[in-house]
Amino acid sequence: MIRQVVYLSSARAGTGDAEIAAILDAARAANGRNGLTGMLAAGGGVYLQIVEGPAEAVESLLTRLRADARHENLRVLQDGEAATRNFPGRLMGFRVLAPEAAGLIAAQLRVRAMTAAEIATALGNPAAVGLAQVALAA
Repeated sequence: MIRQVVYLSSARAGTGDAEIAAILDAARAANGRNGLTGMLAAGGGVYLQIVEGPAEAVESLLTRLRADARHENLRVLQDGEAATRNFPGRLMGFRVLAPEAAGLIAAQLRVRAMTAAEIATALGNPAAVGLAQVALAA
């Protein structure tokens, strides 16, 4: 079993494409060393990341992320185990986060667990997995 975590955080002001490219480069190098895979989505001042791998490596990453000055207000939305990886061979994929996706995913995760595949699909197109109908007041 591997640990899978989905978190949401706010990007610090001034984060642009060059900063995100640097984050991705560093993540890919570190993830390769630590047996982690996953996907980062960024857009509208928000990061949403799905990370998976050995439990100790995921916990170590979360500790580093909480101390990282490039973002704030890190909230773990989902934390669980999976039998297989959803991002095998992907040290850190990237998607542009659709403007409404972060709120809709967070609202849905308060109601029910989502698979990493559902979340990855919803990052760019929330309606593709039926999230357009989720009430944000939930």
